[in-house]
Amino acid sequence: MGNQDLDHALNPWMYNKSGDLTPQAQQQFPDLANTPAAITTGGSPTAPAGAGGQQLVVHPDALRTAGQNASELGNRMTADCQNPTGSDMFTAATAMNGWAIGAAITTAHQTWELQFLTLGGNLITVGQNLQDSANGYTSTENTNRGHMRALDN
Repeated sequence: MGNQDLDHALNPWMYNKSGDLTPQAQQQFPDLANTPAAITTGGSPTAPAGAGGQQLVVHPDALRTAGQNASELGNRMTADCQNPTGSDMFTAATAMNGWAIGAAITTAHQTWELQFLTLGGNLITVGQNLQDSANGYTSTENTNRGHMRALDN
């Protein structure tokens, strides 16, 4: 099953009867509507499966976009944890000072905040790794293209 077939199976609401993205899906996921040119390697893109090895298809621009989105979300998450205003949890815990529930609320809030910060940091790391991978694929492709041109001369 190809990536597109899997996507259709997992997200049938995104596609119309013709298999095209619905206008709502295009609006919500603009990256899917305009997939950039891929870097392909190994085997022939038109060869049937199993005929001549594996094929790797990389969309560096899609990797960059996904990386930027992940980093942006991670930055927003960590920034939200740094914003002490509007902390209803601490207000509730303070109001119940001396009660066991007050301490439980404080502990729960600290645990959630730590998890939120960890997830935000992980998203920032994943985002940077995706962008680095996209840059690596592009650089390697450009280097190989230059070597191939040199062989033609």
